[in-house]
Amino acid sequence: MAQGGDRGPPRPYEHPPFFGKPPKPAAERQLSTHDVGNQARLLMTQFIHDRLQCDGYLNIPQAEQLVEPGTPAGPPVGHIREVGIALRRIGDELDSDEGLQDLLSRVTPESPKNTFFSVAKEIFRDGVFNWGRVVALFYFAYKMIIKAIMCGLSTLPLLRGIVEWVVQFITDHVASWIISRGGWEAIQEYFGATSLQLIAVASGVVLCLAYVVWR
Repeated sequence: MAQGGDRGPPRPYEHPPFFGKPPKPAAERQLSTHDVGNQARLLMTQFIHDRLQCDGYLNIPQAEQLVEPGTPAGPPVGHIREVGIALRRIGDELDSDEGLQDLLSRVTPESPKNTFFSVAKEIFRDGVFNWGRVVALFYFAYKMIIKAIMCGLSTLPLLRGIVEWVVQFITDHVASWIISRGGWEAIQEYFGATSLQLIAVASGVVLCLAYVVWR
């Protein structure tokens, strides 16, 4: 099991992702919050599998194993490859934040569900939504999975549970905003953000973790 700086082979997104036509308006797409949550499940499992693979972990579960058989998949995600690339790029930006990594290392594996929802609520506590914060939710869940693996707690039910916590939180608190942006495809907006906004995303996640770790 690899740890630390070796992240495996280069990832296929040296050039900005191509997203094709602009996403359709939410009303035309007729997405529900449950649709968006179910799509989040697919994106989250692919995000986890990709990062486990690139971080050098062995004997990792396939993306489909992270979901209970028969779980709804939701409508297809348009431009899913490009959406996945965007998720990975934002995750890589969070990887490079040393303050964030230090705080993540201090998160204990006890009461993982309470910890996840505490951090998730803090991330969005001010009512501000953006794609960096959405991916930060994915990223924190992934780091909780890594913590479980490191502590020998990585049973399939726990990993599936962490995925479902993300789906539940997005469905209840974030999906309406994603619909208003035009669906997951609109994540391309993130790459038009200013560098100050990008720094604010990472700083905000650090503050949220600091609140949960040190309170």
